[in-house]
Amino acid sequence: MVETEEIGEAERAKLDARYGRRFTAGETLFREGEPATHAFLLQEGRVRLLKRVRSIDRSLMVLRPGELFGESALLDSAARSSTAVALTDGVALALDRETSRSLLSHHPTIAVRVMEQLIVRVRDAEDQIEILMLRDGQYKVVSSLLKLAHRIEPQPAEGAGVELNVSPVELASRVGLDVEAVKRTVQRLREQGYLRIVGEKIEVPDLDAMRRLYTLLATKDELKGEAGA
Repeated sequence: MVETEEIGEAERAKLDARYGRRFTAGETLFREGEPATHAFLLQEGRVRLLKRVRSIDRSLMVLRPGELFGESALLDSAARSSTAVALTDGVALALDRETSRSLLSHHPTIAVRVMEQLIVRVRDAEDQIEILMLRDGQYKVVSSLLKLAHRIEPQPAEGAGVELNVSPVELASRVGLDVEAVKRTVQRLREQGYLRIVGEKIEVPDLDAMRRLYTLLATKDELKGEAGA
């Protein structure tokens, strides 16, 4: 996450006044295929990124304050690779190439954080490709939750749990399923004791139990593949 507080309150206020762009819920900030003239640094609110696949808009991710999006504008002659739609009212800094490069060159801490964020995006994309290749919806959800959990607890203690700051909408975008299907799967896992819901967060109380379920679902998915071959 890119914390604009790190550049100082005075400079932040100056950037907000000059580059701040307010938006309302439901507003489209940019569309896939359009020329990418500005990158955006989200200050307030939430924004969803969508990509059109076979005439259907698929959710890629939900962005929170501090996150950079529309970064293709940092490249010359780039086009938008996705569509950005506001989920809530909010504000973002709209930065053209020259402004973005100046900001990153004058503030190394922010530059490092942006780089880290882009690396996470690449890793997320690789995870999504892997998950989309799975057949079973529950297997997809469990796989995605475990990947998120292992980023927080790479080497969890035996019987350890973890709390994930992910909503059904965000989870749906990760696994390529509609939100209602994800909600049903989450509810089923909750009833089976694999998950707990804490506000908008999902808690995995026992990672070992979740991994055992993952192994079982992997075996079932493999058998489905052999049967369909």
